[in-house]
Amino acid sequence: MTKSGKLIDKIKARPNNVTFRQIEKLLISEGFVLDRIASSHHIFKRGMITFAIPVHKNKVKSVYVRRVIELVEEGK
Repeated sequence: MTKSGKLIDKIKARPNNVTFRQIEKLLISEGFVLDRIASSHHIFKRGMITFAIPVHKNKVKSVYVRRVIELVEEGK
């Protein structure tokens, strides 16, 4: 299993306890680029896909975690 596959499994197991660094690492390993930061929103891009993640106290809400997993899995 690849490193990103292990990270996806770890994130899926506990979507309520995911740090921004874990999400950032996963997105970058899947070809996303941190385009810009606007206040607490970190905006990632890959091709025509743009995705904003609000970060507060280094945590990401589970709704955004699930959307990141969807984006990564449909991109494979």
